[in-house]
Amino acid sequence: MYRMMIVDDEDDERFGIRYLLDKMGFEFTYVEAENGMEALEKLEDSAADILLTDVKMPFLDGLELSKIVRDRFPEMQIIFFSGYDDFAYVKQALSIQAVDYILKPVNPAEFQKVIRLVVERMDQKKSLHEHNQQFHRIYALTRLLNKIPYEKLKNEYREDELHFLGEYKRMLLFEFEEDFFGKAAEGIEEVKETLSDLVDTPCELIDLNPAQGVLMLGAADQDNTFFRRTAEQIHARLKEKYGVLCFVAVSPEIPSPERIGEVYQQTEKYLEDRFFHKDVYIYPAESDDKEDALSSESVSSFLNAIEDDIRFRDVFSLRKNTEIILEKCRENGFNSYIYTRFICANLLRALYQALPGQQDQLAEKVEELYQYQHFSQIEESLRETLDMAADKLAPQQDSPKHMVAIVEKYIHDHYMDVLSLDILADKVFLTPHYLSSLFSQEKGIGLNKYIKKVRMDKAEELLKTTNMKVNDICRAVGYTNLSYFCKTFRNEYGVTPDKYRER
Repeated sequence: MYRMMIVDDEDDERFGIRYLLDKMGFEFTYVEAENGMEALEKLEDSAADILLTDVKMPFLDGLELSKIVRDRFPEMQIIFFSGYDDFAYVKQALSIQAVDYILKPVNPAEFQKVIRLVVERMDQKKSLHEHNQQFHRIYALTRLLNKIPYEKLKNEYREDELHFLGEYKRMLLFEFEEDFFGKAAEGIEEVKETLSDLVDTPCELIDLNPAQGVLMLGAADQDNTFFRRTAEQIHARLKEKYGVLCFVAVSPEIPSPERIGEVYQQTEKYLEDRFFHKDVYIYPAESDDKEDALSSESVSSFLNAIEDDIRFRDVFSLRKNTEIILEKCRENGFNSYIYTRFICANLLRALYQALPGQQDQLAEKVEELYQYQHFSQIEESLRETLDMAADKLAPQQDSPKHMVAIVEKYIHDHYMDVLSLDILADKVFLTPHYLSSLFSQEKGIGLNKYIKKVRMDKAEELLKTTNMKVNDICRAVGYTNLSYFCKTFRNEYGVTPDKYRER
């Protein structure tokens, strides 16, 4: 509702104007003054949108009043009404950029036409101002979401133009499986209207691209449960109206406008978990806080263990180590679906070492892996390959080769411990004599010599890759006597451990 200041030194004239405007259906709030001086005082207290003033008045006439108003309130619409039909007055009114000059007695039809023109003009300006303000808000927000530093915005905008950013305390990031904005929904205003009854806090909806949008929200006093519930309602509403599946990520709290871009990036990462969760639409997904199976071990060590399991035909260990890696991937333990694909491709390659006759299919399987849309598809493919590998290895487990492979694996895993023929024979339920004979036949080397070779190979690796003292290396590879260790090493490599490190 617009505010009109009526200035005339005659009470009847002011009353007549108000009566006429009300009868014509215009809805204004009114302020009245008997002269220009009183009008200025009241305008200083509370500005008006329209000034309707007589020309001839005591103390300060209408023309002088209008000059001051035009200077102090440049947007105010000025209309003169007067009993003086004098071109000089009209000319001055035009110089002040008045809307019109109406003669008394007022012609109702002419008066209505002038007032309607003024209202329409103000409506247009108001609409344009709101549009420009909305554009400014969206543009500033979009720039922050696109990683433009807040400090850069402060250099481009007045401080009061950025105050609105402080309203937003959370954001909901939408992502669709296909283009939504401009396709399923004609425009952003349509989506706003669809969701209007679900969001009763200060908000702004922005379409970042055809398949992604962000809803900025106020409601600083609400907890995370409130925003997750709102996200669930929005997901259900969009599915009901448009028949589309919408994934929604709920941001952490936005502590300040400076952090909007940072919070957006974090929220965007939540949606990467879509790869790991089937039929989950609100993120971050609810977590059961499982212990991280690989928290103290590198992935490569488990992949190497899987290769050893295949080499030593240990199906039980193969399944166990594969499951550890799959669980890590399933829980997004690598914090990246791209790296998860990479790990799974390496796991696939490791499993195919148990299928020597099918290596030509490996490249095709890896390509399929990178095309899957969800981790469950990758997991299904890897489990099929694991079963094939286990079936291939299982018949070999009772063979002499398998017995030797178990012993060989135990030596590699326990070279730092006490190893003897009796200890190793117990591991495969054979007599020491039979194991010694069997091992020599299969490997072409005696069991004790094999143990020594494994320990010397490890000692050589530690001398090359670490700064460990020789005495520490001695103990690390299973020797208790430093002198004997150095002698054995020299017999193997032709120099002492110290000389070998210097080379």
